[in-house]
Amino acid sequence: MLRWPAVWSGVAALVAALAGALFYPGLGASGSLGPAFVEGFGTSGRVLYVLLGGLLLYNFLSAGGAIERVSEFLGRLEPEGEALALVVVIGAAPFFESVTGFGVAVVISAPILLAAGFSPIKAAVLSSWGQCAVPWGALGIGTVIGADLSGTNFAELSDGSALLSLPLFPIYAIAAVALAGGWQGVRRRGLEAVVLGLVAGGSTLLTSLFLVPELSGAVGGLAATGVFLAVRWRRLSGLGAPVRAVLPYAFLLALLAVANGPGFVREWLAALGPMFAGPGLALFLSAAFAVVLFGLAVGAVFAAARRTFGQFLPTAGAVVTFVLAGQVVAASGAASTLAMGAAAFGGFFPVVAPVVGALGGALTGSNAASNALFMSLQVEAARGLGESEGFVAAAQNVAGSHASMLAPQRVVLAATAVGLAGREGEVARAVLAPVAVSVVVLAMIGVFV
Repeated sequence: MLRWPAVWSGVAALVAALAGALFYPGLGASGSLGPAFVEGFGTSGRVLYVLLGGLLLYNFLSAGGAIERVSEFLGRLEPEGEALALVVVIGAAPFFESVTGFGVAVVISAPILLAAGFSPIKAAVLSSWGQCAVPWGALGIGTVIGADLSGTNFAELSDGSALLSLPLFPIYAIAAVALAGGWQGVRRRGLEAVVLGLVAGGSTLLTSLFLVPELSGAVGGLAATGVFLAVRWRRLSGLGAPVRAVLPYAFLLALLAVANGPGFVREWLAALGPMFAGPGLALFLSAAFAVVLFGLAVGAVFAAARRTFGQFLPTAGAVVTFVLAGQVVAASGAASTLAMGAAAFGGFFPVVAPVVGALGGALTGSNAASNALFMSLQVEAARGLGESEGFVAAAQNVAGSHASMLAPQRVVLAATAVGLAGREGEVARAVLAPVAVSVVVLAMIGVFV
């Protein structure tokens, strides 16, 4: 899978999942394949809808010169690449991921990193790591599902997830400066990376404990960005902030705030149909706002649209096949078999639970889907073994979230955003290290639970 173009890897994964479901002893899920395909196509449609809107917004911003102006501003504010990588991975990208979800942070941050001079592979990897607040992605949809299935409430699962995430933010911060500047970058920015990581993690935890749990990831990203800018306040005073260039992002955030605000608004949008729920419509409206704001000519609009579809179409087949493969794995009972087998580890189950959660995230590319696959089974196994149900639920939620960065559809998203379609294997291998370290850290915590 890691060496093939994503679309062929997706086809191979789907064929393997179907073969297992139909022929592996004890599975035999032929009767459930139809509903699995229906659900898979629905999930794929939602993902591709968001991806298309994100790419369209980026291409209109690029045509209007906004990306270039933002990158120039960031370059003047902080000329060191490792510092810029740090604030994107720990601050800006987690904020956007928290308020939008679905990997939108990738298609927002990757082009800015590219324009700032990062190579395509580094931009893809850094933007992928910026999803480190996925437990609160799309205002915590996956955590809501996990809370329902674990028999707890959202606030409790959010608190446990935030506590386990506290040591993980610095891991991604260090990884960002190491990728951007090597060991010299770590020596220059390592301390700042740890501090900003702890600020992000601490603010996430405090928000979950005392304020609004759904906004934990967003506040954590804003807090880290605020500290980053505060240290550089002298430079800010002499720079002209590119206010007009970021207005489409502000418009996007305003739309998302309205859509995710009063309950009656969310219910009304959901009743209108899937095209009105989630961040997809907000992205398309923001793209239209950018066209009007920058006064793009008809020719420029059509050229940007052609670029968008050129980036989007090769991705669609890969996303559909991988999502379908994940649905088949779930419907066949293979995921349940894997999770129940983990209970055989007895007292070591808290060590194994994060690995099972990570497997779910890597298979599905979604914290929500990973929790739907494994949460109830993990908690039931912990209950039967007399282990901490709260820790196992939080470990499942956090590990599944972080490992979703490795899922093929997420890797395809990052590769597409930087123009590396067909080189997804390189991106996946480069993304792996801090994700693996995070899962190991969670497993080590399980030793002491």
